[in-house]
Amino acid sequence: MQEKDQELAAQIRALQDKEAIRTLKFRYLNACDDKQPEVVRDCFAPGSIAINFGHIGQFGTREDFVAVFVELGCHDHIVDMHHAENMIVDLTGPDSATARVGLRFHSINTRDKTSVQLGGHYFDEFQRIDGHWLITASQFLVRSALIKDFSGEYEKVVWAGNSMPG
Repeated sequence: MQEKDQELAAQIRALQDKEAIRTLKFRYLNACDDKQPEVVRDCFAPGSIAINFGHIGQFGTREDFVAVFVELGCHDHIVDMHHAENMIVDLTGPDSATARVGLRFHSINTRDKTSVQLGGHYFDEFQRIDGHWLITASQFLVRSALIKDFSGEYEKVVWAGNSMPG
């Protein structure tokens, strides 16, 4: 019976770890929408990490990433919505995991009268550090992009494709 108890405990721990990782990713995305740079920062591990967000940039620390997040996104005229979907979490060790997360992103710039819709996937890596799951690597790959200009009488498509314009 002890072996079955250990197996059950391991299954429960795996479920708890996967849920903690999902919650962490959702906390990050909500903090982006709510323009909370400190919360965004605290979702990533301190020290050296690997962030590759394509057209936004590549970053080696959470502080470098958050500085660009504040510069680009933390304005009253920027309205963002990050919606995660189809998340698959794989535990790769007792304190490590990977995840693929679908993202539907919509941003409205009320000052410039433009909007951007993106679809794509995050490929993330996580570590349990001091008892808490944190993101240690994150890459976002764009699968679809639509940029519109609504500054004139009619809305017009500026860009549509499977990547962001160069």
